Amino acid sequence: MKRYQNRCLPLLATGLGAGLLNGLLGAGGGILIVYALRGIFSKKVANGRAFYPTALAVMLPLSALSAWQYAKGGHLLDASVLPLVFPALAGGLVGAMLLSRMAPRVLNRIFAAVVLISGILLAV
Repeated sequence: MKRYQNRCLPLLATGLGAGLLNGLLGAGGGILIVYALRGIFSKKVANGRAFYPTALAVMLPLSALSAWQYAKGGHLLDASVLPLVFPALAGGLVGAMLLSRMAPRVLNRIFAAVVLISGILLAV
């Protein structure tokens, strides 16, 4: 725990920001976490692959909570959930298996492309 003391405030701020983005937009929290972890730990983490699963571990309970709140408010497309969930789980499993086989540089480029394309599609 001692080695994280000087990183506690940036991590708390990142968590708050990720939760706010996820609750407000339904997305974006994981992106913020990956960028923040990269900035906070870039010189201390030898393997850049660790940022992605760490973000996912945080996003799982956060996404479940946000989805529950959305459903409670009547903002969930019930008919689309099941056809999306099982293929998404399969894709997540395949992606997690591929993670250890891909160079961090390739992962960073894929991540950057997804963020860039998402930004362009949202701006149009």
